[in-house]
Amino acid sequence: MMDKALSHKIYYTTFVLAIFVIALHSSYIEVLNPSLEGYDFAYIIQRLFLVLGEAAVPTFFVVSGYLLFIKFSLKEYPRMLLGKVFSLVIPYFVWSIAAFLFMQILFPLMNGKPIEITFQSAVIDILLSNEYPHLWFIRPLLVYFICSPLLYFVFKYLRKWSIFIPVALFFVYMFFRPEYGGILLWIPLFFIGSYLAYFKIPIMNKFHPRLISIIALVVFASLSVTFTLLHTQYEDYSYYVYRFFSPLLVWISLDVITSLFQKEKIFEIFKTSGFIFFVHLFIVNGFKLLLQLGIGVDSNYNCALLFFLVLLISSIVTILVTYVLKRFAKPIYRFLGGR
Repeated sequence: MMDKALSHKIYYTTFVLAIFVIALHSSYIEVLNPSLEGYDFAYIIQRLFLVLGEAAVPTFFVVSGYLLFIKFSLKEYPRMLLGKVFSLVIPYFVWSIAAFLFMQILFPLMNGKPIEITFQSAVIDILLSNEYPHLWFIRPLLVYFICSPLLYFVFKYLRKWSIFIPVALFFVYMFFRPEYGGILLWIPLFFIGSYLAYFKIPIMNKFHPRLISIIALVVFASLSVTFTLLHTQYEDYSYYVYRFFSPLLVWISLDVITSLFQKEKIFEIFKTSGFIFFVHLFIVNGFKLLLQLGIGVDSNYNCALLFFLVLLISSIVTILVTYVLKRFAKPIYRFLGGR
C-alpha cells in the first residue's frame, strides 16, 4: 500500500495534469495564423501552453501503470476488471452517448437540418466516441488493464531486466511512429509506471524537495519555451524525446506542491481531478464560444486575453462543478466520473 505522502502527490499530479488538459483545449490556436502580423504574440503564448500541456498524457499513463501495479495480484484480477467497468467503461459510454445525442440529433434540430444517421453509424460513433474524441485515452488504458497479467509474468520471469523492453520500444518508435491516440505509442510509459510499482522502486524525492523541484521546473519551462520559439514540429526527434521524458520533469517538479499543500481541505479539492478529465471539454467549449462571440479574435491582444479567460474561468467552473457533485450528489459523480 502507498504511504500518505505518495498518495497525496499522485492526486496533486493528476490535478495539475487536468489543468494542463484544460489549457490544451482552451487554445484558439487553430484560428490563428502565425504568419499574420500582430498575431505572433498570441500564437507564441498559446503554443507555449500547448507544449507544456503535452506532458499531461505521458505522465497520466505512467501514473496509471503505477497505480495498477502498486496493488496488483492475479487473484484480484477479475475484481480489478469489474472495477474498471464502473470507473472507465460506464463513464466512457455515458459521455460518448451524450456527445452523440447532442452533435447528431440535438444540434441538427436546433439548426433546422435533417438527421442523417443509421443504426450502424450510431453504434460506431458511440463505440469510438467520434463525437467526443478526447476520450480516446480510455481505450488504450482498458487494453493495458486487460493485458496486465502479461506484464505481471514479464516482470516475474525477466525480473528487473524487463526494463529493456520499454527502452527498446522507445528507440523503435523513433523511426516508426505509432498513432498518438492508438494503443502502441503509450506501452513504454505504462510499462515503466507498472515496473516502478511492481519492483517497489522508491519514487519520492529523498533530497531537499524545493531545490530539485525548482531545477526540474526550470528545465521543463526552458524546453517548452525553446520548442515554442523554434516552432519545433511534433514529428521532430527532439519533440518526441521531450514527450517521453516529460513525466520525469513533471513528477520532480511537483515536490513543490507536495511540500506546500498538505491540509486535508485543500487535498479534497485535488482529489476531484479524475472527474475533470471527463467533464471539462463541455465547459471549455461553451466558454470558448461565448467569449469569442463577446470579445472576438480580431487582434493580438484579444486572442491572448481570450485564451487566459477561457483557461481561468473553465478551470474554476470545472473544479466547482466537480467538487459540488462529489460533495452533494455522489451517485451522479460516480456515474459520470467513475470515482
